[in-house]
Amino acid sequence: MIAVERALEIVLSHVSSLPAEEIDFADAPGRILREEVAADTDLPPFRRSAVDGFAVRARDTASVPARLKLVGSIPAGTYPEFRIGPGETASIMTGAPVPEGADAVQMVEQSREGDDGIVLLSSVAPGQNVAPQGSEIRRGEVVLKSGTRLDPAAVAVAATVGRTRLSVGRRPGVSVAATGDELVHPSETPGPGQIRNSNGFSLRAQCRSIGIEARYLGVARDTEASLREFIERGLESDVLLLSGGVSMGRYDLVEKVLEDLGIKILVDAVALKPGKPLVFGVGDDGKLVFGLPGNPVSTMVTFELFVRTAFARLEGAPDPVREILQARLLASLSNRGPRRAYFPGWLRAGDEGELVAEPIPTKGSADIVAFSKANALLIVAEGQDRLESGERVSVYPLDSFLHKEDRWLAAKNPA
Repeated sequence: MIAVERALEIVLSHVSSLPAEEIDFADAPGRILREEVAADTDLPPFRRSAVDGFAVRARDTASVPARLKLVGSIPAGTYPEFRIGPGETASIMTGAPVPEGADAVQMVEQSREGDDGIVLLSSVAPGQNVAPQGSEIRRGEVVLKSGTRLDPAAVAVAATVGRTRLSVGRRPGVSVAATGDELVHPSETPGPGQIRNSNGFSLRAQCRSIGIEARYLGVARDTEASLREFIERGLESDVLLLSGGVSMGRYDLVEKVLEDLGIKILVDAVALKPGKPLVFGVGDDGKLVFGLPGNPVSTMVTFELFVRTAFARLEGAPDPVREILQARLLASLSNRGPRRAYFPGWLRAGDEGELVAEPIPTKGSADIVAFSKANALLIVAEGQDRLESGERVSVYPLDSFLHKEDRWLAAKNPA
């Protein structure tokens, strides 16, 4: 049994980035950039008005009200062919080029129409409400770095600098299979000793949440022949995810079948709760296999910590390990045994702006309902028996930390 960090180190040392591919920039959100993108022009490319108003010489507004002659109008998308002289002004729209001669723009709210022009009601300083050419970025400067996971703002940047094709990391092909004679399809009513298969579908959902459409193979039975058939099919993909069959029981045959098929097992137990019986192996051709524990919460937690991280490295992320946050604990946590424990919790901003974490009561690694209410995992370190309310706790934020809004805490809905 090895430490979480050591297991992750082993996984990442055997994961190489897949080749890059070129895609349309509009399809880029969620992908990892594999090139640097530079600006092809200054931004803004000209002196730009930051407001709707009037382009002026600042010194002409030193004494107010200032009466100025209106000599033109500058809508966005046009370039003025006139200049602003003494005592003159031109109406200008937000984003339009500031004409020669003008060194400031006064907001339209600070003006009124006069008998023979425009009256400005307050003064402006030189440069006020004007964005100088190149004040945001200079031509040739890098605007998107290689290794960036692209988001909607990055798409806007690519559009702004004219990069309609981007080189990104190829996403891995993934196959998912559950194992176990006790499993039936979720649409079926379980018979005696049976349970519905949630792991196969949760793994597909976790893959989909990061943009990977995994191929679902179904449920392998607890025989070497069935497991061999499923695993051989799964090894057609870059990554095979299995759930169940990796513990020490009589019917836990996954490791044996993997080794028979030439998979080198590099990890087979991690000092982690939930998720101790984690298997990671690599084939001679570089195919990756993760054998995840059979309990639903263990499956999801080990995917978060290890599989998600490996996927990010496959796509080209230089630092794929998710940052651990710190929060103030709102209730005590107990951890029995020497393994590092990950508990479901709710992470939010406290009254004073600090992060606070509320544990969600759970019955253990089979309690998927409790886990479904969490937006974070609260970590109790190896050998630490208890964390008291008010102490600092390390927190692994789940994706739902940013978008889960129901706040349906188990603490308020005790089982």
